[in-house]
Amino acid sequence: MSDLTHRVAAAVYIFRDDRVLLLKRVAPPQTLAPPGGRLEIGEDPLHGALREVQEETGLTPEIFGVAQTWFGVYANGASPILCINYLATCDSSELHLSNEHSAFVWATKYEIEAGHIRTQDEYGHGYRAHSFVEAFEKYEAWTAIAKR
Repeated sequence: MSDLTHRVAAAVYIFRDDRVLLLKRVAPPQTLAPPGGRLEIGEDPLHGALREVQEETGLTPEIFGVAQTWFGVYANGASPILCINYLATCDSSELHLSNEHSAFVWATKYEIEAGHIRTQDEYGHGYRAHSFVEAFEKYEAWTAIAKR
């Protein structure tokens, strides 16, 4: 019997031109989410986040902080995960999607708040809209400080 109680994951809110990158998942929940995934055993979360982004998009973002952490079940039947969500920017918008995703969108805060972007499935699995709004607010605060 394993002593493992949960897995650790990392995701990255990548901002460009006041929009955030969301990937359409192939596996359940088939929603839009930031790039990311489960970390390897013993993997540094920051390095794992960058690895996941590279594998899923081909992008190399510049991570500048933590947006939030959360704990829960991401999909029906899945083990619980502790997820660290990072904030990042990226100069390139040229993506090369992995087979884990079928499409992508650069979404605005308004599109997410208004519910035009599906980030949860019918069971409530996936990312909640308020998580994206919180990430946008932290990104906006960071860019305001950086402009000073």
